[in-house]
Amino acid sequence: MLMSIPAHFRYLIKIYLLNIFLFFIIRLLFYLINRPTETNEISSFEFVSALIIGCQFDTAVFCWIVLLSLLLFSMSSFLEHKFLYLLDISFYLLVFFELIYFFIASANIPYFKQFGAHLNANTFVWLENWQFVIGLVSDSFSYFGYVFVFLFFSLVFLKFSRKWFRQFKLNIRSELNVKWTHELLILLVFLLATIYGARGRLSGKSTLHEGLAIVSHNPFLNQLAINPNFTFWKSWFSSTMKTPYVVPKNIQDQIAFTRKYLGIQAPYADNIERVNADSLVHKYNFVIVIMESMSMYKMGYYNGKKLTPYLDQIKSHSVFFTNFFSSGIHTFNGLFSTTTGFPSVLAEQSLRSYVKKPFNGLGTLLHKLNYETYFYTTHDAHFDNMKGFFSTNYFQNIISQENFSFSQIKSTLGVPDHLMFDKLLEINSQRDSSRPFLSVLMTASDHGPWKIPDNIDFIPSSENEQDRCTLYADWAIGRFIHQAKKTKWFDNTVFVFLGDHGLSMGHTYEMPISYNHVPLIIYQPNLFKPAVNQYPAYQPDIPATIMGMIGSTYTNSTFGINVLKEKHPFVVFSADDKIGCVDSSGFYYYKLLNTNQTFLRKYQTLDQTNYASSLKERCDSMAAETMRVYESAKFFIHKEYFMYE
Repeated sequence: MLMSIPAHFRYLIKIYLLNIFLFFIIRLLFYLINRPTETNEISSFEFVSALIIGCQFDTAVFCWIVLLSLLLFSMSSFLEHKFLYLLDISFYLLVFFELIYFFIASANIPYFKQFGAHLNANTFVWLENWQFVIGLVSDSFSYFGYVFVFLFFSLVFLKFSRKWFRQFKLNIRSELNVKWTHELLILLVFLLATIYGARGRLSGKSTLHEGLAIVSHNPFLNQLAINPNFTFWKSWFSSTMKTPYVVPKNIQDQIAFTRKYLGIQAPYADNIERVNADSLVHKYNFVIVIMESMSMYKMGYYNGKKLTPYLDQIKSHSVFFTNFFSSGIHTFNGLFSTTTGFPSVLAEQSLRSYVKKPFNGLGTLLHKLNYETYFYTTHDAHFDNMKGFFSTNYFQNIISQENFSFSQIKSTLGVPDHLMFDKLLEINSQRDSSRPFLSVLMTASDHGPWKIPDNIDFIPSSENEQDRCTLYADWAIGRFIHQAKKTKWFDNTVFVFLGDHGLSMGHTYEMPISYNHVPLIIYQPNLFKPAVNQYPAYQPDIPATIMGMIGSTYTNSTFGINVLKEKHPFVVFSADDKIGCVDSSGFYYYKLLNTNQTFLRKYQTLDQTNYASSLKERCDSMAAETMRVYESAKFFIHKEYFMYE
């Protein structure tokens, strides 16, 4: 069977296996040299899991290397090897890239020991002082000694790769009678395998990323699986496409303003920390349902259709916030801000980028209070690095489509919403009731592809497929609350419903208000009387509000407040290349960053007048306030949490 595969394919298979072995040895060396003393406490299962995931990263790295050589080898074969220099070019290209990759892997060992991070694009800043760097390296064996590591692995690779290449060249003449159709078929198979190997995963929703390496709460172990070539080249390509973050010269002024915005009365400090003291602790359970694309527009605002009859029933018995806003226009923005208490920074992918260490957000705070913490999603938990991010932030249990049977998965969005709610009910019926719980659920059915499950009691009242899915998602929530009322934990549970983001409606503004204006409903009839709150609030308020309900003394280091007791003068949000702000008097300021245009609207009536000129002082004030909060958030994120810094 193996001999029916043309020689150049067999040669590349050998090279791949050699790579996996050599990178495995380098990974073990990395582990032995860099492991901290507390690493002895990790389980063998977590260690083996990291090594297995490491093979995924190593495979992806090899596939990046080999693709061009694979095509050149095949071209030579189709030309019946009449131009042998194609073979030599292919071989030397392969060797060239391999040596670069071995150098990065070897240099990464002392780099990680020094900086606690894998090699990345920040290494290039040293090029401005290359003489100093060379002197620094040559003065210490702990640095230049790894040149010998590089040379060792390079020589091993060269010895075997050259030996196999000579054997391959001797065998090619005997294979000239291979049918081109047979070889083409094998080439297509190898190309497909190489492309999937470079992607790292078969999932259509998510390629290989650093979040997949998170197997433990031990930060070092989570770094073990990652091939440094992956982080180096990924960060390098990313750095060529965006401007590196630079700390503003007036950052102290920005932080001082933000402290005042958050109501901090203490003398100035380079942080936003404040101690919230309370002597009475109520360990309520919390179920936070982050609803996919649930805009206020869908609840009848801005002349929208009323598509939420069940949610309307719930809010009539709840504290309902009519001026609540999402941090961004992507699900990852909503998940990030709701659980960490930080605004999302424009287009940065927060769940992938902000994983240097856990935030002092919902997962961390409630974990300290002995809560069991859960995150539920209907589909692939690795999409947007949800599993990696939430695991890092002390969500101990991640429930995804892997916890359902294959027959229950209806699309790329996984299982329908009502089955995810059923899973929560099932898990809660089996758990230890002596500990309180936090469950954060991310729905998905109100998102394309628009599919409603069969064999359920729901009967849609619309012919529009998108509206039908909104009605189904609303029905699933109503059904969930109906079933939850029958449980023994219902009376001690606070239910929080909010949108991850809204829906873009062209009839609003250049930065559609309907995309960020989402509902917030806090429901527990035994605890809260029905009320309507019209003051501005936003997703970063959720952690502080939850902690306020518990009543525990804690350090609040978020950009949020307890909106059940406190009020914001304004809140900020973004939409990739747009940034906005609404204040308590009904004004909506926003700026289109690509064109530098600014607008000031009276958004509650969708007033189309731009008051930016006629009310210039108010517009300028809102613009300055918005950027002060954002600059502070960006500073703290990049200082403490951004992965590459």
